[in-house]
Amino acid sequence: MTTAPKRKHMGRRRQPAAAPANETSRRRPDLRPQHFLGLKDSTLVVTDTLMEIKDTVIDTVESRAMSVIYGDPGLGKSFSTRATIQEMNPDLILPLDFARSRPGPKDLREELFHQMRLNCKMPGTPTAFDKLLRESLPRRPYVIVCDEAQQYRRENFEFLRKLWDNCDPQPAIVFVGGREAYETLQSDPALASRIYIRLEILAMTEDEMLKAVPDSHPVWRGVDGALLKRVDTQYALGSFREWVKVTKHVLKGMEHLGTETVDETVVDWALSRC
Repeated sequence: MTTAPKRKHMGRRRQPAAAPANETSRRRPDLRPQHFLGLKDSTLVVTDTLMEIKDTVIDTVESRAMSVIYGDPGLGKSFSTRATIQEMNPDLILPLDFARSRPGPKDLREELFHQMRLNCKMPGTPTAFDKLLRESLPRRPYVIVCDEAQQYRRENFEFLRKLWDNCDPQPAIVFVGGREAYETLQSDPALASRIYIRLEILAMTEDEMLKAVPDSHPVWRGVDGALLKRVDTQYALGSFREWVKVTKHVLKGMEHLGTETVDETVVDWALSRC
């Protein structure tokens, strides 16, 4: 703890300038898990992947550490992470999500400022900005969630590492992204040494698929396992996102062919559109 030097003359304390209306009223991102393609009647399936991600996020938060969840696209990393943080206080989740690709440290600083709803004017220099963040983050047990972290430049990871190093207590930071994010973190000894948990997400095995897919949407319930294996082998390859695409096409195919049964004909129609 540091103590500010005493002032010789204590005048009336100056109140910080109010943040512009567009900053204080800025809407927080929707952190609810979103079903790909807005597929109706989809169900959250408790898979091994979901439980591994849940354990990783909870352990990281409790330890106030930095961890990375990584893997190929479409395997449920972001979805499962969002499902997990739904159980936490939303005011403590600081999501660093960006519409633009390749954000820089300036984008991260400004997004943290907005997400913490800091009631002051945004600092004009990186040094002043970092000082404000170092003073503000320890006030509450914040969790910084960096989704699509494969878009991050190396300097973004370095910025967050220095911010984490200089906060007491430290915020939890969860990186979620493709293999590029993991490789960038691993390539820098200073970053790699601070990663608490490295969780690689893999595609579903055939046995996992046979359990998860029928529970994920009503259209697959009661469908022969051999037909599910065919779809997975020919197209989906254990990817949740690809299974959502097939499901959407299967529903269209049943409507187009005038049937209420998922059979070889419906599957052929669906796969021809994937």
